Amino acid sequence: MQPRERAADLLDVLRTGPFEAALDSAVRASGLSLERIQHRLAERGVEISVTTLSYWRRGRSRPERPQSRQAVRLLEELLGIPTDGLVSLLGPRRPRGRWVNRDSEVLETERLWREFGSLPELLAELGSTDDGLLRVAAHDSYELDARGAGARLTTRLTLKATRDRVDRCVVVLRGEDPDRALPEFAGVRNARLGRLRSDRSVPLVVAELFLDRTLSEGGTTLIEYSLRFPENGRRAEECGRGFHAPALLYTLEVAFHPDAVPVRCLRCSTAAVTGEPLSAEPVWISAADRVHAVFENPGPGFRALRWEWQ
Repeated sequence: MQPRERAADLLDVLRTGPFEAALDSAVRASGLSLERIQHRLAERGVEISVTTLSYWRRGRSRPERPQSRQAVRLLEELLGIPTDGLVSLLGPRRPRGRWVNRDSEVLETERLWREFGSLPELLAELGSTDDGLLRVAAHDSYELDARGAGARLTTRLTLKATRDRVDRCVVVLRGEDPDRALPEFAGVRNARLGRLRSDRSVPLVVAELFLDRTLSEGGTTLIEYSLRFPENGRRAEECGRGFHAPALLYTLEVAFHPDAVPVRCLRCSTAAVTGEPLSAEPVWISAADRVHAVFENPGPGFRALRWEWQ
């Protein structure tokens, strides 16, 4: 499409909407990458992640918070859009409060992992923090050893591309013990292991998994990977997964060793990876020393099983 045609298309979509179509058209017409747009917003004092910009552009979420609305005002300026050209397409802010569903929000990396200050730098070393993949469904199977420490974690992910030319998945893994060696990948299916970055003091690992094929927008794939934990770790007290955006299903299984079975287990949801639970419900530990939780339509935040040792 020629520049003049792009400009005409942008004017049309600014009149009719929706917001995501207008934003997408404006970004295309500007020729700027989302990373460049994020940088220019940051220069003006507004911190918005590339992931959030991508989801606004694809209609996966809408700007709701005051800072987000401020970012939209600056986007109008950066992208050469008339004042209120984008803001007018948002309409009034949605109701907010304890009983309002917030699942349409995208939770930025800094908020989801707010107590892990080294994570943004680790992600930056791998390039863009937005891998262009929606976690449609996730299944974690966690095994503990006779001392109650983590022994193995097997993860299965159903992924959907939110843009074209998606070829990798970025995984963030949190260890349990800074004095213990970091977990190692024991196997990867439908992908291959790329770069690894870590912070032993947390401990925290960021891994790059290259998909077996490049996905176009809307394309799906399934990947699986297993992690093996070194021996002699401290007792684990939880296992869970953080979600930046709404998913359809998260299933979590934990298998305890017969010699180390907790006295109580809770199904928890928190706003971030660390923090007090927003909700906590007792979960039955079976006669086979196993427990599971199914989270349907989990919104952004952290979903986990937590247990107590005697």
